[in-house]
Amino acid sequence: MSPFSLLILVICAFSLFFLINLTRGLSILLVFSKNQLLALLLLSILSLFSISLISALIFFDLLPSTFFGFILLLFF
Repeated sequence: MSPFSLLILVICAFSLFFLINLTRGLSILLVFSKNQLLALLLLSILSLFSISLISALIFFDLLPSTFFGFILLLFF
């Protein structure tokens, strides 16, 4: 495992932990808030941002190895 892959794995784990804690806090806020639509919108935006960040990190980690494998497949 390359150091970059390990870094991505650690970032994904902490992002997931942060998202779970944030969701728990926002769900409590959603119950007690008078403006529930705003809390729900905030939760969905933060979830989408976290998922897209994790996906981008995984994509940029796997892209060079996939490209190298494709080049090997073409020439050999």
